[in-house]
Amino acid sequence: MTAPNSGGPGPADDAWVLATDDPAALVGYHPAFTGNGRFAARVPAAGNGFADTPVRTQFHVAGLYTGRDGSWSRKASLPAWSTLDVSDGSGSFNAAFTGPPGAPESAPDEGELLIGGDWAPVTSPRAGTARGVERYRQCLDLHTGAITTEARWTSPAGRVTDVRYEVFTDRSRPYVAVVSVTVTPHWEGELVVTDALDERAALRIRTVERGVDPGQIWALVEAEGSGVTAALVSVLHGPDSLRGPGHDTPVPAPDGTAAHTIPVRTSPGRPLTFTKYVSVVTSHTADDPLSAARAQAEEAAREGRERLAEDNRRAWQREWEGDIVVRGDALLQRRVRASKFYLLTSVHEDSPWSPSPSGLSSDGYNGHVFWDTETWIWPGLLPQHPHIARSVLDYRVARLDAARDAAATGGHRGARFPWESGLTGEEDTPEWAPFGRLEQHVSADVALAFWQYWLATGDEHWLRTEGLPVLGAVADFWASRVTTDAEGRCHINAVIPPDEYAVGPHDDSVYTNVAARESLRFAARAAEAVGQSADPQWAEVANRIVVPLDEVHGIHPEFAGYKGQLIKQADVVMLAYPWENPQSAEATRADLEYYAPRTHEDGPSMTDSVHSIVHAELGDAKAAFEYTRRSVEPFVRPPFEQFAEARSGGAFTFLTGHGGFLQEFLYGYSGLRWRADRIVLAPILPTELDGVALQRLRWRGRVFDVDIRHDGTTVRLHTGGALPVETAGTLRHVPAGGEVTIATRTSTPYR
Repeated sequence: MTAPNSGGPGPADDAWVLATDDPAALVGYHPAFTGNGRFAARVPAAGNGFADTPVRTQFHVAGLYTGRDGSWSRKASLPAWSTLDVSDGSGSFNAAFTGPPGAPESAPDEGELLIGGDWAPVTSPRAGTARGVERYRQCLDLHTGAITTEARWTSPAGRVTDVRYEVFTDRSRPYVAVVSVTVTPHWEGELVVTDALDERAALRIRTVERGVDPGQIWALVEAEGSGVTAALVSVLHGPDSLRGPGHDTPVPAPDGTAAHTIPVRTSPGRPLTFTKYVSVVTSHTADDPLSAARAQAEEAAREGRERLAEDNRRAWQREWEGDIVVRGDALLQRRVRASKFYLLTSVHEDSPWSPSPSGLSSDGYNGHVFWDTETWIWPGLLPQHPHIARSVLDYRVARLDAARDAAATGGHRGARFPWESGLTGEEDTPEWAPFGRLEQHVSADVALAFWQYWLATGDEHWLRTEGLPVLGAVADFWASRVTTDAEGRCHINAVIPPDEYAVGPHDDSVYTNVAARESLRFAARAAEAVGQSADPQWAEVANRIVVPLDEVHGIHPEFAGYKGQLIKQADVVMLAYPWENPQSAEATRADLEYYAPRTHEDGPSMTDSVHSIVHAELGDAKAAFEYTRRSVEPFVRPPFEQFAEARSGGAFTFLTGHGGFLQEFLYGYSGLRWRADRIVLAPILPTELDGVALQRLRWRGRVFDVDIRHDGTTVRLHTGGALPVETAGTLRHVPAGGEVTIATRTSTPYR
C-alpha cells in the first residue's frame, strides 16, 4: 500500500496506476477525474456520486453551453450520473464521506488564487474525516481511465460491509459510461441500493423532463438560454437472483431528482454486484437526444460490463501506442503519463469541440476556449494523435464566419478569432475585461496550429478545403490591421500581448508582431502548396512589419516603451519557441536571461515549460531540467497528479499546464520541429534522466520512434516511406522498416 496521498502507483510493477490509501481525511486530497473525450466525471472520495468538498465534483459533456443573454455563454454542468449509493437503513456509504454537521461550504482559504472562477485548495481542503471507513483505497488506471474505490464500511448501526466501486467512460462508445458497485455485507438484513441522477451537481440548466421506470431512470435537461439539451439515461442491472417480484420495483426519490431505490436481502459474506449503464447524448448529435440516449444505454446493458470494459481497454490501448517513456525518474514518468491522460480525457477524434483550460473537468474559465488550446494543449496531441488534433481544429473551422463578423465589426477584413470562445464563436470575454478587444494575437495562435497540422500531416485536401480558408482569413485580418508609418514600416498598435499584466493598450507587442508576420507567410505558403495564387499583400505586409529590438540590451522589448516591468507569463521568450523567429542564439539567450527573472513567481504553470524548451534548444540540458522541475512540482496536486493553474490554486484540472509540460518532452529534449519536406531533431538529455523515448510519432504517413539516450539517439521507422531527418545541419534518411542513430547533443551550460 502506498503512503496516504502519495500519488504513488499501485503494485510495484504497475507504473500506470495512481492511488491513495486516504479517504479524503488528510491534507491535499484532490478528487480523481476521468472522461472519454465526449463527456466526463470528477469522482469523489466515495467513488461515486456528488460531493461539494474539497473540490466540487462536476459532470460535463462537450458543447453544453448556456446562451449569451446579452453577455457571455458559460459551460453548463450535468446532474451527477455516477451516483450508485448503498445503505443499511442507518446510514449510507456516501454519507460517510460528507463533512460533519455544520461544516462550512467549500470556498477558497485565505491566500488561495482565484483564476477563472475555479479554485484548487493547496493546504487545507475543508472536508470531514470519512466516518466508519477503513481499508480504503482509490486508484486511477491511466491505461483505461477506470477509477476504482474500495473500503470496509461500518455503518452507524455497526454493520460491516466491504464496498468496491468502478467508474469508467467508454472511449469506444463516446456516449456511454459504466458504474458498478460490489458489496459484501458481513451481516444479514436489508440492503438498499440507490441509483440517481443527482441534480445537486447541475449548474446553469433546467430539467425539462425526468422519469423512473423499472430498472431505468432518465432526465432531459436544457442549458439556460441556448436551447441545447442533454439527455441522461441510466439502466440498472443487479444479480439475476434479485429479478423476481418485489425486487425490481422502483421507489422514486422525493426530492425531484431522477432516482430509484432497490431493497435486497443480504447474507453474510455473499457479494452482490450492481451495474448502471449510463448514456449522455446532446442535441448537437441527435434530433431526439432522449431516444438516442435510451437506445445507447439499453444496448450497453445488453452488451454487459465485461464487454464494455474490454472495448474501452482496446480503445485506450490504441491511444497509448503513442507513449512517452521517461527512464530514470519514476515520479516524472507517472506525471508525464498523467498529463497525457488528462489531455485525452477531454478530446476525441469524433468530437468537433475544442478543450477549455480545464477541459471537461470543470467549468473553470466558464468552459471557454482560449489561446491555451492551440498554443499549449493542442501541440501535445499533434505528434502522436493527428486524428484527434484535426477534430480540435474543426471547432475553429466551424466558427470562421463568426470570426469574419468580428473582424468586420472592428473595421477590418478577414477573420479575428475571439479571445474567449464558447458555443457560437462570438466574443465571450466578460464585458469588463479588455482582453476580448485587445488580446488579438489569438488569431495568429490559431493560424500557427493550422500551419503545423499541414506540416505534420501533408493533408492537401484538408489544406485546400479547411486550412487555407482559415489561414487566408487570418492573413487578411492582419494585412488590414496594420498601420503604416511615413517610412513604410507596418505597426500593430493598441493591443495586449500574452503578458496580461501589460493591460495597456500597447503598440508593437513583439510577440503579436512576429506572430502576425508569420501568419501572413503561412497563408502565402499554403496557397502555393495547393496551386493557388496568394494575395501579394500578404508577403508585402509581412516583410514590412516592425520587430522591435533593444540594441543596448540586445533584447526584444515586450512592447514599445517597455521598461522592465514584472510580467505574468511567457511572452517574448516564445519568439524562439514555438514561433521559430529567425534570430541568433545570442538573441534567444538574451531574451531568456532578461525575461525569466522578470516573470511573476506565482504566474500560471505553463510559463516554465517554455523556459525549459528554449534552454534545451540553446544546449543547456541542466537548466532545461531545472525548469522542467519548476514547471510541474509546485503545480501538481495529489494524489492523482493533476495540475492546478498556479502554485496557490486557480483552475483545476489545468490542461494548459499539462500540455505545456508534455511539450518539454515532445519538442524540448527531442528538438522536434515540423517541416514540409523533413523533420528536424536536436536531441539533448539531462544527466538526471537515463533516457526519453517518444513512441509512434507521425509525420506525413510515417510512424516512427525517437529514443534519446546519452550515448546516442535512435530513430526507428515502423511504417511509411523513408523518413528524412535533419540533425545538426545534416539530412539523413531512415529507411523503411529500419533505423538510424544520430548524436545526442552534449549539454553546454552558458551561465
